[in-house]
Amino acid sequence: MAESGGGSREMRHDLRRLTNRAWLFRLLAAVVAFTAMVCTASACTVGVTGHRPSPPPGGPPRPPELDAASEVWPEATFTVPSSLGGEPTVQPVAILGANQVLMVAPLSTRPRFVTYDLRTGRHRVLATAPEWSDCDLCFEIRSVAVSETRITWTAGIYRSEPWNAGKRHVELWTMPRSGGRMRLVTWLTGHGDLPFHDELTVDEDQALWRDEARAYRIPLSGGKAMEVPFTTGMPPAPQPDPDLDDQVCGVEWCVGRVPPRAYELTTMVVRRRDGSGRVTVPASSGGPLIGDRFGLFGLPYVYGPGPVEIFSDGPESAAVLYDRCAGTSALVGAQGKKDRSHEITQGASVPGEPILFWMQQDEKRYTVLDLARVPDQPCGR
Repeated sequence: MAESGGGSREMRHDLRRLTNRAWLFRLLAAVVAFTAMVCTASACTVGVTGHRPSPPPGGPPRPPELDAASEVWPEATFTVPSSLGGEPTVQPVAILGANQVLMVAPLSTRPRFVTYDLRTGRHRVLATAPEWSDCDLCFEIRSVAVSETRITWTAGIYRSEPWNAGKRHVELWTMPRSGGRMRLVTWLTGHGDLPFHDELTVDEDQALWRDEARAYRIPLSGGKAMEVPFTTGMPPAPQPDPDLDDQVCGVEWCVGRVPPRAYELTTMVVRRRDGSGRVTVPASSGGPLIGDRFGLFGLPYVYGPGPVEIFSDGPESAAVLYDRCAGTSALVGAQGKKDRSHEITQGASVPGEPILFWMQQDEKRYTVLDLARVPDQPCGR
């Protein structure tokens, strides 16, 4: 997810105060058309052939100071433990009720789903993977979708058959939302076919699964996966906007990045597909609005002149969460952490808005933001 920081990087020449290594490549790509670049394994030198503008008289603008999400939406924020009972690692997945959080123990030799009670602090095991999965990465839970009656997920599977030669594949599994036996629905791929990324949604008794190149619809009652057009269930492509880069759209609302200019704060634009309702948000990078309402964006920064120069005082593992309905932004994520375990993660696909969660600095608990509990605002849906 989006990251930022306040420390300097040991880059050669003019690459100083680079706050996010992931942004480096995006920014270099933006200037490659008019720069000459030499890179080694640890540093890059950018030589600028274009005009270098002068800084503004008052200095570059400062990114806005944002309150933490827990202060802006206290009724929607809570914490859950990162370990339960004999499970050294658990992660939140979704909200099952007013005080029940669905969690998964993904690193167990036999992964399991549990519910955690926010009032009592107790947990209950809903289901455990079958006995044959009692080996490393034999049952790796990947994508999860929760409906009104069922919990459904994809799993990276390895079954130790003599003829298999250690190859893994993807299967679709399901179980009652209230708990019970895990049941195999169908294979989704063949041996040795384990896509890097997949998505899963459930609509009543049908699942829609998509990886990087294909999409399938599967009846949860059983039966083979039926291949469907890759764009099934996806909103139509947006109309090009000459003023925006990297535009993406949901059902009605679109997000695009304003091309950065020297000594200006990076911004994102949120607007309807027809161009109305246009709002500029101090931020950088981001995907479509979650539920056509919430934007999870990178922290804003000041784009430097010719040589790449970025100014930001934000924490490392943090992002901007923008609520389109209220016109409010808040800071989400653990502050001061750089490793992937502290990234902001979106929970399972659910009928309403999902959760966001991230590991706290002490790594003993997760902070969870339930987007469904953010107060409703009139937002012209």
